[in-house]
Amino acid sequence: MGELKKLVEEGKVKYIGLSEASASTIRRAHAVHPITAVQNEWSLWTRDLEDEIVPTCRELGIGIVAYSPMGWGFLAAGPSLVENLIPNDFRKVYINYDEHIIL
Repeated sequence: MGELKKLVEEGKVKYIGLSEASASTIRRAHAVHPITAVQNEWSLWTRDLEDEIVPTCRELGIGIVAYSPMGWGFLAAGPSLVENLIPNDFRKVYINYDEHIIL
C-alpha cells in the first residue's frame, strides 16, 4: 500500500482500489492511503460481504464494485445455461454430477 501511495503522490495513479479484500485488510490499507473502491463478488448467491465488508466500506466512505451480480450467468439464464456449458467452462465447479447447482 505504501508503494501505491507513492504512485499517487507522484501523480502516476489517481485512485486506489482493492479486489477481494477482507474488512481488516481494507482498514489497514485505508489507514495508509484512502481507498476509493473495493471490488468483490456480490449477488443473490454471494452475500457474505454484507456482514463485514459493506459496513466497513460504508463507515470509511469507500465504494463497492460488484462483480458477477448475476451469479456467473446462472441467475440470468437459469437451467439453459447449465445445458449449454462447454466442457472446460470454469462455472462447472458450481455443478455437481447430478446437474444440480451447488454453492
